[in-house]
Amino acid sequence: MRWWKTYRYLSEMNERLRWSPEEIQRYRLWKLRKLIRTAYYNSPFYRDFYDECGVHPEDIKTEADLKLLPVLQKERLRRADPMEVVTIRTEADAPAKPDWIQEVTSGSTGVPLRIYRTWRDLCFIKAKVIRAFQQTGFRFYHRQVVLKSSTESLTGKHWFEKFGILRKYWLSITDPPGYNLRRLQEIRPHHLHGYPSGLLAIAELLQARESVFHIPIICTGAEVLDSASRRIISESFNAEVFDLYATREVGNIAWECTQHDGMHINDDAVIVELLDERGEEVPEGEQGEVVVTYLDALDYPFIRYKVGDRAVRLPGTCSCGVSFSRLKGIMGRSDERIRLPSGEWISGMVFQELRTAPWISAFRIVQEDLESIRLQVVPKTALKPGELESLVSRASELVLSKLKVIPEVLNKLDYDDSGKMRAVICRLPEENTSEG
Repeated sequence: MRWWKTYRYLSEMNERLRWSPEEIQRYRLWKLRKLIRTAYYNSPFYRDFYDECGVHPEDIKTEADLKLLPVLQKERLRRADPMEVVTIRTEADAPAKPDWIQEVTSGSTGVPLRIYRTWRDLCFIKAKVIRAFQQTGFRFYHRQVVLKSSTESLTGKHWFEKFGILRKYWLSITDPPGYNLRRLQEIRPHHLHGYPSGLLAIAELLQARESVFHIPIICTGAEVLDSASRRIISESFNAEVFDLYATREVGNIAWECTQHDGMHINDDAVIVELLDERGEEVPEGEQGEVVVTYLDALDYPFIRYKVGDRAVRLPGTCSCGVSFSRLKGIMGRSDERIRLPSGEWISGMVFQELRTAPWISAFRIVQEDLESIRLQVVPKTALKPGELESLVSRASELVLSKLKVIPEVLNKLDYDDSGKMRAVICRLPEENTSEG
């Protein structure tokens, strides 16, 4: 019964899709000031953090004043006691003990982060993702399959699924593509949500069989969706493909609508800043580090939290009628770039061109020094003369011939601990990756 609040929140969120930018701005400022006051006066972690910087909640009078607050790095939050971060406390200023739910982030860039949530927080997160799905055409009576790193659900099955409402099935990308395809054929979902790499593996199996299995709506997330993968997934499933952007910490951040013209930011629930290495907002059209303030997380706040991703903001508004601001796209994690000896960075997205080679099943770029990169390749069949050499030559061109490309032919690429398949990994020492 706890989930009933989700649908009240969802109804309110859907109403705000029709609000004007001015209404959203007033609403955001009210929520922002409430969030900062709650964090400062109830969370020892945030109170100490802001006192160190000499910032007080009353200093935040406009949304532009948000930049007066320090950016919260994941490592600082990871070192903190979660019970010092929470804002639900007793009269003696000790952490209260409601029915906390503990989650951990994927840990794809290091040690996982522990997060404590209340059911209230979870209801807001669930409402945001349902709203995002609805904007892609999802309806409550649709059968939905989730393809992720495990078949475990945080909250298990719900009683209303027996009546055909929000029926959800879970598959794992660590299972063979053939098994997952058979399960999809048994379930026959209307809606499929999964990691691009897992969906691509099934799509390529269908291609190899010269077959198509129709799923009307496919939503991707957790990994960067490149154009080549989108096309293959769309054709193999005869599906309309939508990209969603979310993190474990704050849930859904942005979603793609049926116009497929960027991704709408949940402006009524999050403030997204895209910052350069100096901490300044980047101009529209340029890449910046994603920093998120989650306005609905009062119990375990995330304020100016650097999530570790890079994105580009899109100017103007969408023709769909929703006035929320948009992201042009997610360019990948901060460690999904390659650095040249000159100090110049190359976005990991440029290497997606390599996927167009018809003989490639999967590839990965790994950088561990400033002299070379390793090009790990899994071929679909036995290599023909010149294929690998041609790929190495093209990879060398993409790094401007500044790095040696070392090819490695493998039988498979392993998923990382989070269950994701990253195509580009930078493992340079910290002194080489800093942008200051």
